[in-house]
Amino acid sequence: MLWFLYQRTSRRSILKKINDTHNIRIERIWSMPNKNTFEIPPIKALLEEEVDLSKYWIDPFANRNKIASVTNDLNLEYDTDYHLDALDFLKLFEDASVDGVLYDPPYSPRQVSECYNDVGYTVTWDTTKASFWGNHKREISRIVKIGGKVITFGWNSGGIGYKYGFEIERILLVAHGGWHNDTICTVEVKTHEGDYHKKVAESNEREKENTMITSTDKLLIEKLKSLPVDYWDFREDDTKEYTHGLHNYPAMMVCPISRNIIRMVKELQPVHALFDPFTGSGTVLVEGMLSGIETVAGNDINPLALLLTKVKTTPIKHDLLVKETDSLLSRISSRRSELSWALDSIDSYIIDTLGLDVSDKKGWGDEAPKYLEQFCTEKKLDIIVPDFKNLGYWFRPRVILELSIIKTEIEKIQDKDVRDFIFIALSESIRFVSNRRNGEFKMFRMPVAKVHTFNPDVFNEFKKILIRNIDKMQDFCEALGKENAHPKVSVFRNDACTLTDAPDDTYDLIITSPPYGDSRTTVAYGEYSRLSLQWINLFDLTEKEIMGVDRSLMGGKKYRNGFEFILQSPTLRESLERIKDKDVERAGDVYSFYADLDASIKSVAAKTCSGGYQFWVVGNRTVKNELLKTDVIITELAPQYGLTPIFTVDRNIPNKVMPSQNSPTNVSGATGSTMTMEHIIILRKN
Repeated sequence: MLWFLYQRTSRRSILKKINDTHNIRIERIWSMPNKNTFEIPPIKALLEEEVDLSKYWIDPFANRNKIASVTNDLNLEYDTDYHLDALDFLKLFEDASVDGVLYDPPYSPRQVSECYNDVGYTVTWDTTKASFWGNHKREISRIVKIGGKVITFGWNSGGIGYKYGFEIERILLVAHGGWHNDTICTVEVKTHEGDYHKKVAESNEREKENTMITSTDKLLIEKLKSLPVDYWDFREDDTKEYTHGLHNYPAMMVCPISRNIIRMVKELQPVHALFDPFTGSGTVLVEGMLSGIETVAGNDINPLALLLTKVKTTPIKHDLLVKETDSLLSRISSRRSELSWALDSIDSYIIDTLGLDVSDKKGWGDEAPKYLEQFCTEKKLDIIVPDFKNLGYWFRPRVILELSIIKTEIEKIQDKDVRDFIFIALSESIRFVSNRRNGEFKMFRMPVAKVHTFNPDVFNEFKKILIRNIDKMQDFCEALGKENAHPKVSVFRNDACTLTDAPDDTYDLIITSPPYGDSRTTVAYGEYSRLSLQWINLFDLTEKEIMGVDRSLMGGKKYRNGFEFILQSPTLRESLERIKDKDVERAGDVYSFYADLDASIKSVAAKTCSGGYQFWVVGNRTVKNELLKTDVIITELAPQYGLTPIFTVDRNIPNKVMPSQNSPTNVSGATGSTMTMEHIIILRKN
C-alpha cells in the first residue's frame, strides 16, 4: 500500500498521513556519523528541543556529555558523577523520582562486549543477552514520573515500550550513508504504569495478604514441630505394601509420607478431594483411597506412569485374578512346550548360523526384528516379534521370543482391568530380563562379557512377579473393604504447566513430589519407561513419541541463546548468576526447569480450593557445585499465585537409590555430595 502511494504522492505527504494517524512526529535527516552521539548536529538539536534543563534528568551512559543533572559512565576516563554499571546506577533512584532519562546504551551484544572489555570488566552471559536491555527498561520505568520523558538512541525505534508505560511522541532517523547504520532517536512520554509494574504491584499486594497465618495453620505448625527429628525418615516402614509394590518407578515417594500428611490434615479440617499433579506411579492416590477420601485424582504426562496409577488404583477381585492368571500361565506353558525346540535353538541360529555377535549394536543390535522374522519364516513359527529401535541391543534372541509369547497370550484376556494388571507384571519383568544394568534409571547396558553369558528365566521371572502382585492386590482390596471406601478416581494426562482437564477450585488437599530437575540431567523417567512402552504400547505412541518422553517433561525446553529472567525468586536468580559464569547452557537448562515449575505452581494453585493445603516434597540438587534451594525457591514463587507458605519440614532420605558422590562438574576425579535430604513445603490457598 505504501509503495503505491509513493508513486502518486510526495514523501512529505506520506509522513503526514502516518503522523496524523499515530500522532508521532517522524523525521529523517542525513548527517555524518560521530562516536559521540550527542554531538551529531540533528541529534544535538533534538536534545536542545526536548530536554528541559530545569527538570531532573539522568544519563546512565553519559560518555563525556554533561547535559543531564546526574551522569554516569563505567569508564573512569570520563568526568561523570558516578562510575557504576548502568543497572546499578539506575537502582540508586527512588520510584517516580526522575523527570527524564537520556538512554544511549551499546546498540548490540558486540558493542556491549567492547565497552566492558575497554574498562577491564568481564563480559558475562547477561551482558550480551536481551536481559541486559530489559533490566534497564524495567528500572527506567520504575524511576520515571508519569509525564516524564525518555530519549532512546539505537538501531531501532522500540524505545522503552508500551508495556512499561511509555508512548512514542517523536522519532528521528539520522542517516549516515554508505555502510553505516542509521542512528534512531525515539522520544517517549510515560503515560501509565505499564503491565509489568501492575503485575509487580499485584504480586506485592498478594504477598502482604499471604503473610496472614490462620489458627488452623498454627495448629498444623505446632503439630509438626512436636514430632521427633527422625519422624519422617520411615526407616522401618514397609513402603511396598498393598499395590505400592506392584512395579518399581524412579524416585518414588515413600507411601508413609502421604499417609501421615493425610491423617494430620484430616485431624484439622475435612478433606473431600485429593490431587497429585505429578502422580508418578500413583502412591498418593492409593493412600488417598485407603484413607477414605471421596475424590482422588492424579496427573502425569508419562504414559507408563498413567498405566501404573490406573492399575494400582483399580481394585480387582481376587477370585477373578486367580482364575485369569491360572488360565494364562497354563496357555503360556503349553505354548513354550510346543515351541521349546525353537526357543532352545534361536541363540545358536543367530550366533552360529548367521555369525552375529549378540553384544554388537550393529547387525544383531539394530536389525534383530529382521533376523527373528527370518528365523520364524524358515521354521514356520507363528510368533509376533516386536519391531523397535535397538531391540537386539537390549535383549538376547531367546528372551525376545519368550516375551513375545507371553505378550501374545496376555492380549487374549478380555477383561481390560485384568489385562492391564498382568501387563504391569510383564513390564516389571522386562527390566529384569533385559541387558540393562541393574539399579540404573537411565539406559546403561551391562558389560559385553555379561551379555554373552546372560540367560534369564523369562517365564519364571514373570510368573513370580505376577503371583506376588496378586497377593498385593488382595491386601489392597481387603484394606479398602475395612474402610468401606468407594472413592471416585480420576487420572489425567496433562502437562502440569496447564492441567487443562482438572477442574478449578476443587481440591482441598494437594500432595505431590515434582521432578527435582530436568529428566536429561537428573532422574530420567522417560529412559526408565522406554523398554516397557516399546513392548506394551497401550497408548498407540509412535517410536518418536516414546523416545521423546523426557523432552516432554519439565525442563524439556532448551535455551541455547540465553533467556530473560522473569521469575519472582531472588534465590534462583543468584544461583543462576553463579552457574552461568561457569556454563551458559547449563544455566539455561536450570532456568527451563524452574520456569516450568513456576507454571506448575500457578496451575496447581488454580485447582486448589480456598483454604486448601498443598504439600510439595522436593530435593535440592547441585549443578556446577551450586546448591539449588528448591524449597526456598518454591516459597518465593508461591505468593504471586495466592499461596501462603506455612512451614517446611526436612527429612532424611534413608536407603536412597543414588551414589553418595557424583561428578557435578564433569571433570575427571572431581566429585560432590548428592542429595541426602528432602524437604516438605507446606502452602495454603488464600
